[in-house]
Amino acid sequence: MNVYLVSIFILLLSTIHAQQMELIAGHVLFRHGDRTPISTYPTDPMKEKDWPNGYGQLTSTGIEQHHRLGQYIRTRYESILNATFDPREIVVRSTDYDRTLMSAQSNLIGLYPAMNVTSDKVPVQPIPIHTVPMSEDFLLGVNTCPRYDEIEQGVYQTDEFKRMNAYYKPFFEKLQVWTDISNITMYNAWDIADTIFVEHLYHKEPAWATEEVRNNLTAINQLSFHFLYLDDDTKRIRGGPFVQDVWSNMNQSKHGFAIPKLKMYSAHDTTVSAALAFLRINYPHQPQYASALFIDLYKQNQTYYVKVEYLNVTDSNKPQPYLLEGCPKVECPLDIFTAIYQPRFPGKVEVECGSKNKPPSDDGNNKIMIISLSVAVVTLTVIVIALFIYVYRRSHNSYMPLESADIAEPTV
Repeated sequence: MNVYLVSIFILLLSTIHAQQMELIAGHVLFRHGDRTPISTYPTDPMKEKDWPNGYGQLTSTGIEQHHRLGQYIRTRYESILNATFDPREIVVRSTDYDRTLMSAQSNLIGLYPAMNVTSDKVPVQPIPIHTVPMSEDFLLGVNTCPRYDEIEQGVYQTDEFKRMNAYYKPFFEKLQVWTDISNITMYNAWDIADTIFVEHLYHKEPAWATEEVRNNLTAINQLSFHFLYLDDDTKRIRGGPFVQDVWSNMNQSKHGFAIPKLKMYSAHDTTVSAALAFLRINYPHQPQYASALFIDLYKQNQTYYVKVEYLNVTDSNKPQPYLLEGCPKVECPLDIFTAIYQPRFPGKVEVECGSKNKPPSDDGNNKIMIISLSVAVVTLTVIVIALFIYVYRRSHNSYMPLESADIAEPTV
């Protein structure tokens, strides 16, 4: 009887083990940490010199935020990462901004605690961080993209956008007086909202930025992120490249190729929001400092699964799992994930970001240039032909006998 019970117990254990999901790879897209304001407004008593290292720079608070996020990522992916850096295990990609590069560095210090890994006992664990010029960074959505700009201009003409502008018009008129900025709309108010938000964090906001004013600015800021990715084309252009890169890594694993166990992307609130919008789980909000989107690959028996979680609270270790649209459960089978999102993936940057506007109409200058070039080409052709004939004749004549002086001239 005891032997029978033991056999049943072993069978149950093996069944449970077979049903466990194994973490294969993680992908983390995060926003940089706390920073100084990006810009200011004419009446702002706070100038660039009043902020550490100037505008748009990571602060000591931002460094600490990402160090703590790195520690959480270490705990989250402990089962698939070595304690020390292995270039086959992790790839780090950042936009080419000081604040995102420094956030990635701070994060990696938390992920890989300083160890004496060099022969001279220097307590450092160097980790490479890859980037490309801003104007070329299609992957993380900061590249120059005329097509995206055109679509956004169209969004600003929608009834929904106009209604919001009309609703906040009295507030915008007050804001214009306070800031000495003209023509404030939903389009540019979020710049002011961001500056006031940062100044309030450091108790440096102006007297007019009361709690009521700040609440209005926050609401406008949240709506601005809604309008950024309202159109399906903008979702594809700005959010699609990141999700496509993650999917490619997961798909490689499914087909038996070696892949990085962790891919980290250091970017911006607009990047995180765009990825959420592409996944159809976005809502009107601004991703917080050091917020993070996790897209993890699991395997159970022979089936691969994708799980998406979003950590939208700075210094939190409790991400929110999301049930993706069209998936049967939070752990979405990779095949279903592929069927849902692969048709939405973007094409090449030249196609996605190329302007759809027609070229400017001809004002006559182009016609004159074309005619001039045509005449020049024809003239050059004639000269070449004439030279060819001349050379040919000279060559031919050089083999003819000389005329004899004895030949009589014809009589008249």
